[in-house]
Amino acid sequence: MNPTFPELLRGRPAAERDLWARWVLGSHSDQFIPEMVAAANQLNLHDPIEQGQPVVNPGATSNDLVVIATQRGRHCVVFDQPLQCPVVLFDWTGEGLEPGSNPHGFDVISVATECKGHLMEEVWKQLPPPEQGHYMGFIDDDVLISASAINRLLAVARIHNLSAAQPAVSFGSSLCQEYGWLRQRACTTLHRVPIVEIMAPFIRRDLLDLAMPFLTGVRSGYGLDRFALPLCAAHLNAWRFAAVDLTPLTHVRVFGSLEKRFSNGLLSKDEELLIRQRLMGAMGFAVDQALHQHLESAAAA
Repeated sequence: MNPTFPELLRGRPAAERDLWARWVLGSHSDQFIPEMVAAANQLNLHDPIEQGQPVVNPGATSNDLVVIATQRGRHCVVFDQPLQCPVVLFDWTGEGLEPGSNPHGFDVISVATECKGHLMEEVWKQLPPPEQGHYMGFIDDDVLISASAINRLLAVARIHNLSAAQPAVSFGSSLCQEYGWLRQRACTTLHRVPIVEIMAPFIRRDLLDLAMPFLTGVRSGYGLDRFALPLCAAHLNAWRFAAVDLTPLTHVRVFGSLEKRFSNGLLSKDEELLIRQRLMGAMGFAVDQALHQHLESAAAA
């Protein structure tokens, strides 16, 4: 049985729906990504993301949640200060943590998962989500960042009313060239982006509620960041994404899941296509039903 997905952009102007349909399924990344960057820049002309408002307790709070992917307790988050929010170590090997690898006594989930999408789905199943208005962060085990930077990032997200944020990508990261719009900018706190990448997103509860169903059965997570999160944010009238230049990350490994075939028989690009088709259906557009059913069946296996 196919999973049920929320409806998106129903009743919105045809031009808006058609534009998102072209970005989601009707265009190549060389086309839709520059167009989405231009669209985000246009939004910033009348609603500058750099402007914010003072808030009470702008940093991490007890109602946020940070999940750190670990290989038996191995990760790259430097705890230079405590975080005032729950932290969960997710051991993606399913073998349990190495002795002595959890000196802070964080809660632990140990489940064998294949990639980031699988991990995020397991987290969503097993952990209570953050309170409404609060954030959940999902940090890869090879993302080098400090706890103080996470605290500052959550402060920036609150002050600037962001629905999703991520650390800007440092020039030393292997993703610096591929994701130029995420690259750290000098002498700025944050800059508006159309997409937050799946390696270290911090996502507000309302956006998580709407977007996570589209990830069902998807091991890689491909398609969540480029398609589901922006479209769901647009549906909520909350397409306020930023890369936080104040808190850059370094990605210490070279990206390596593109050609991996997962246990469901699909490649990451197949899974991305499935998410894109799900989103098209959620908007009320037709897709190739034979191909869609094949991909849904594989994801459900």
